[in-house]
Amino acid sequence: MLVDSSVWIDFFSPSPGPAGILLRHWIANVQPVLIAGVVITEIVQGLTRDIDRIERFLNQWEMLEPQGIETYLRAASLYRLGRSRGLTLTTVDVLIAAIAMDHNVELFTLDQDFARLAKFAPVRLYQLR
Repeated sequence: MLVDSSVWIDFFSPSPGPAGILLRHWIANVQPVLIAGVVITEIVQGLTRDIDRIERFLNQWEMLEPQGIETYLRAASLYRLGRSRGLTLTTVDVLIAAIAMDHNVELFTLDQDFARLAKFAPVRLYQLR
């Protein structure tokens, strides 16, 4: 399960919502959690406190990375596909989606742009139950 920054931000909140609580449960029960380098960047760039502690914490998870030029080309293709359907996506979001697709894993996110993208692209999203 590739966990997006939106879920990690909820996780680190003093009052997490259902996604943050579920991630806390997975971690406490040693469920496999994956992270991408670009997600780490998104999390850490917004920090104002506990930076060293959170950086060390994030360092313990298996990282998924782009698999060469194909990942970047897939991300660009996802961007163009979204744009053709009236959806403007960020470069970071299409890169995260492409990484999840390359590694054939579900993406756990709270970002609704991914749900809109998944309507016409083969991005597998984890659904909160």
